[in-house]
Amino acid sequence: MLGGLAFGSEIKRFARNRMTRIAVVVLMLMPLTYGALYLWAYWDPFGHVNKLPVALVNSDRGTEVSGQHLNVGAEIADGLTSDKSLDWHLVDDAEARDGVAHGKYYFMLELPADFSAAIASPTTGNPRKAQLIAEYNDANNYISSSIGRTAVEQVLNAVSTRISGQAVNQVLSVITTSGSGIKQAADGANRLADGAAQLDSGANQLVTGLDTARSGSAELAAGSRKLSDGIDTATDPLLKITDLVARVGTQSDQVNGQVQDSSTALTDASDELGTIVGAQDTAAQSLTSVIDSLSANQDAVSVIATQKLRDTRDQLLAHQRTADIQAKLAKARATAAEGGPVGSALSDISASSKELSSKLTQLREGAQQVAAGNAQLSAGITKLDDGARQLSAGTAQVSSGSRELATKLTEGAQRVPDWTPQQKDAIAATVGGPVQLTSSHENSAPNFGTGMAPFFLTLALFFGAMLLWMAFRPLQNRAIAAEINPIRVTLASYLPAVLIGIPQAIILYSVVRFALHVHAEHPVAMLGFMILASCAFIAVAQAISALLGPVLGKVLLMMLLMVQLVSAGGLYPVETTTTPFQALHKLDPMTYGVNGLRQLILGGIDGRLWQALIFLVALWLGSILVTSLAARRNQLWNLTRLVPVVKM
Repeated sequence: MLGGLAFGSEIKRFARNRMTRIAVVVLMLMPLTYGALYLWAYWDPFGHVNKLPVALVNSDRGTEVSGQHLNVGAEIADGLTSDKSLDWHLVDDAEARDGVAHGKYYFMLELPADFSAAIASPTTGNPRKAQLIAEYNDANNYISSSIGRTAVEQVLNAVSTRISGQAVNQVLSVITTSGSGIKQAADGANRLADGAAQLDSGANQLVTGLDTARSGSAELAAGSRKLSDGIDTATDPLLKITDLVARVGTQSDQVNGQVQDSSTALTDASDELGTIVGAQDTAAQSLTSVIDSLSANQDAVSVIATQKLRDTRDQLLAHQRTADIQAKLAKARATAAEGGPVGSALSDISASSKELSSKLTQLREGAQQVAAGNAQLSAGITKLDDGARQLSAGTAQVSSGSRELATKLTEGAQRVPDWTPQQKDAIAATVGGPVQLTSSHENSAPNFGTGMAPFFLTLALFFGAMLLWMAFRPLQNRAIAAEINPIRVTLASYLPAVLIGIPQAIILYSVVRFALHVHAEHPVAMLGFMILASCAFIAVAQAISALLGPVLGKVLLMMLLMVQLVSAGGLYPVETTTTPFQALHKLDPMTYGVNGLRQLILGGIDGRLWQALIFLVALWLGSILVTSLAARRNQLWNLTRLVPVVKM
């Protein structure tokens, strides 16, 4: 009965008047200041960055590219101001810097004067990178500077992708244009290879013909030298006879006195002349055989040599001992034998002999000239043949090289792409921005508020639990004085607080779910988990207050609240905090409240939810046990309890 009266008396204490009843309502609504109010204030801050005033300065003067004016800065400025990703204000440099310095603008972005020139620099042979100049002022707002750096990086990536696409487009234009030139070069190289093959074939034929001419000219030179030697040998006796006959003619005045001697001389001359005629016939036959050999070769040199030899042979045959000369010699011998006058006959023979001697001399000289010319001809043909062989080797290399050139150019022309303008633009866009991010979010939060809801809800529940024990007594003195069971004493104080703590969780849940429209994957489980967390946090706050007393308990709860704010991992990943807070992370009650609500609100339930449930239940029961031990301890009075050191 005492236990029930204790429980009822604690509730009745807050129902005495209107102000205490209002206090109970305020206690129920206090978690909203940390939960719903904070979530509402920071529901989607990144979704409203387009309201941030930012200065944009376009100092770009532009440049000339292929006779056309290019001003990339103006294009980028128009693009930024039109997409309204931020509240861009296009101003001059002085106004922008003054605005950033005095908080009118959160930061500024400048496109320098040589921006277009730097972008077009790859086409000038002196490439350099274009610069974007950003200036921040963290004294305005540090978070805005962080947002600005992220925004500028996105602008830089977009501009780089666009510029890269334009540069690659120009390169592709050069490639496709040069491709037609390579194809024309390949066609020309193929024709060159065909001509080189014909040249090589003609050179080979020339070598073959010159080989034949070289052999024939060598034979002709040897034959003409042999012929000249044969003519010299054959005409030596003739020249002697003609000289002798000439002397006979000059001594015709003495002939009549020496008829007998003349008759004898004529007989000797006639015999010698017969010998000469035989040698002359032999020489003519030799010439005929050489002429027949040369007639088989139809080249120009052989034709000329054949004609010369025919003339020489005809001259030999033309000065043979004819029947007329034979008759004259017979008449002269008869006249000499008869002792008649023979002077006139001898004069005729002398004149004929002189003429024959002159012809023989010409024959000998002509044969020598023919032999010398044929020797020079043979030497020239030999040099020509050697040169033709070198030419043939060179033409073979030319033919092989030109064919290889034609083959490689043809292969290169086949590899040069033949893109349409649409394909070229698409390829330029792909190469200019080769990497495209495709991201996916498992259990994604639609906005900042939803993502931060687990932290703010857990914080609100712990804050509400802490406030309850500023109004309620952690242990009822009447129950302790009556020496009631410590567990009953603990519950007598705990249950009234829970009767307010549960409505705290329900009200907070309702406002967040239906007023702020926080979507939850598991709404019923979310409400149940919030009630469990509230009960556990109320038990923890009661245990601390009961164990240390109202004053020190409140101080420790405030300290615990501050520690949990940074060690729970609700705002930033715990790995980004310092080492002590990382160590406290696993012991922080709010850690498990945040983890559990994250999985119930965003989805993706795994072992962390069950770990959170087990930890909160264990924390709840352990806190009840600690409070019971404190209640049992308080049933024994001492001087310290009667006169506490610290009062509140």
